[in-house]
Amino acid sequence: MSERNRTKVNLIPESVPEIRVVDIVGLDKQADGGTHVARTSEVGRIRITKTESKGKGNKRIRLEVLDVPSDV
Repeated sequence: MSERNRTKVNLIPESVPEIRVVDIVGLDKQADGGTHVARTSEVGRIRITKTESKGKGNKRIRLEVLDVPSDV
């Protein structure tokens, strides 16, 4: 297959068994293969450390976890 004919699906490494699609209706829809929590309370407090523009209408937010709840 030539480089020009590859699709984004072809770029997913075989080591990634599952891709979750995060759909924030009316805002964004993205494939996500990262680590997840069942609820935001599992993360604790966070601080946004940096925001980056990733093109028109796309932002990347970098954050720091300040504390993790003791019951996690």
